[in-house]
Amino acid sequence: MTRQGEGDRRSARESAQNLVRATGGGLLIGLPLLFTQEVWYHGFVLHPLKILFLLSVAFVVVVGYNLTSGFREDSSFFEVLVDSVEAMGLGILVSLVALVLLGRLELDMSLREVAGKVALEAIPIAFGASLARTQLASGEDSPDDDDQARSIGPFGRLFVAAGGALLFSLNVAPTEEPVMLGIEADWWLLLAVMVASIVLTFGLVFYADFQGSRPARPGDSPMDHPVSETLAAYAISLGVSLLLFWSFDRTEGTGLRALLGMTVMLGFVASLGAAVGRLLVGGGEAGAPQEEGAEGTS
Repeated sequence: MTRQGEGDRRSARESAQNLVRATGGGLLIGLPLLFTQEVWYHGFVLHPLKILFLLSVAFVVVVGYNLTSGFREDSSFFEVLVDSVEAMGLGILVSLVALVLLGRLELDMSLREVAGKVALEAIPIAFGASLARTQLASGEDSPDDDDQARSIGPFGRLFVAAGGALLFSLNVAPTEEPVMLGIEADWWLLLAVMVASIVLTFGLVFYADFQGSRPARPGDSPMDHPVSETLAAYAISLGVSLLLFWSFDRTEGTGLRALLGMTVMLGFVASLGAAVGRLLVGGGEAGAPQEEGAEGTS
């Protein structure tokens, strides 16, 4: 009975720690959007189907991130799915409470307006909650690097890159600044931004020697080459940027030249998020040859 009581107390303490960790991580990531007026506005004016679409995309990204970031080999897909549902649910709850405390939700508001605001704000908070549970856990709770590196291939890293791009660009897409910058920029400046995005993210992932960076050498598949992975991640970043502009009704009545400029400017932010996402999931398969070679020479 004593051992069972101690186990129950430990389980309750771990559950409380996980809740606090996930809530704190969600707020750390979601605070910029909680204090962004454009998001409050779009939560009211956007079509409900577009908000539901964004929530669905966010849920898929959270599931994919949980699958590729730090889960042990004995974790089932159902357990990952439950964790992802919990992250989304926590994002909605924290978003609701935060908006009430900020005075952005009132009793006379329609259910449509409340649901729209809460749903949009919940997306980055859910990302932050998932991130906190997988990356900010203590060494005792977090999975070891070998298990993490085992499950991540080039396409898994690109999936996480899409999530990082969505998370970073979501903080900027609702605002007027990327629209203004994209419309006003000359063609040569847009080209320079594209080159800077590719070169900078290539350096961050393969040369900056951050934790999670990888050696700049090709792997077994074409998509496991540093150049091809960088270009693919940048293309995904541009796609995410265009998707967000469409979701926030920025594409209607916009000319091709302006839309291209807007996408390139927001793509700079998205590409940095994609690079951070790939760093978070670590070296993956690219790091294995180096470790084997190191063992052979020792």
